Amino acid sequence: MRAQNLLKAAAGISVVLASVALATPPTHNALGATFKVISRGQTSTIEIRLKPRTSFDTVRVEAASGVGSLTPPCSFTAVVVGGSYACQVSVSHRIGEASLTLNVVGEKTVDPERPRLVEVSHFTLANAAFVTPAVKRLHKPTPSLILTPAQDTTK
Repeated sequence: MRAQNLLKAAAGISVVLASVALATPPTHNALGATFKVISRGQTSTIEIRLKPRTSFDTVRVEAASGVGSLTPPCSFTAVVVGGSYACQVSVSHRIGEASLTLNVVGEKTVDPERPRLVEVSHFTLANAAFVTPAVKRLHKPTPSLILTPAQDTTK
């Protein structure tokens, strides 16, 4: 009896582990992109390093959501496997945004008859100056709510 319970438990655990393994999306990072915050403030400085695991025709850093400004432009051409590439950019948050996101976009042509292959790595930086708006709380009961027993009756 105990052996059967152990087998059932082991089978259950293996099903859970298999479902967890299947639920996690793969991360490729063929760009080998890493990000380092050099300085934080009104304008932050971010260092982007690439150690590509595959070659790309072009790689560029793009401003995504929440970015007010991105300087200087950062891009590379003819990025090769095993190479080492780096750039620093200064970014500022758009007013009223809780965070900003940078995208590192690598593109390559494998077959001229097919669309270009694109890989994107994302980096998100929280805005320390962002203040979360206060939540208004209502102390009145919901108009359609019926209390049982009624409020005016004794309990």
